[in-house]
Amino acid sequence: MTRFSFPPRWHYDIIRALDYFQDSGAKPDERLENAIKIVKKRQKKDGRWILQNRHPGRTFFEMEMVGTPSRWNTLRALRILKWWEDS
Repeated sequence: MTRFSFPPRWHYDIIRALDYFQDSGAKPDERLENAIKIVKKRQKKDGRWILQNRHPGRTFFEMEMVGTPSRWNTLRALRILKWWEDS
């Protein structure tokens, strides 16, 4: 639940949950603060987030490798933090 994956497939993690909240247009809720802290804590010095996990399943090509910076996790995390900080 706290390892950031992409694609998430049928699994659920903090980034996926927070992305649903921001996409819904809901205002940030104080009950999400702990999840936001985890997202901020995982940001690397270069401003990106790494791919921490890959779920099993058929893929047609490799998009990213575990342990390397993830453009998809970075995109989702930045979108979440912008929503959190702008509201």
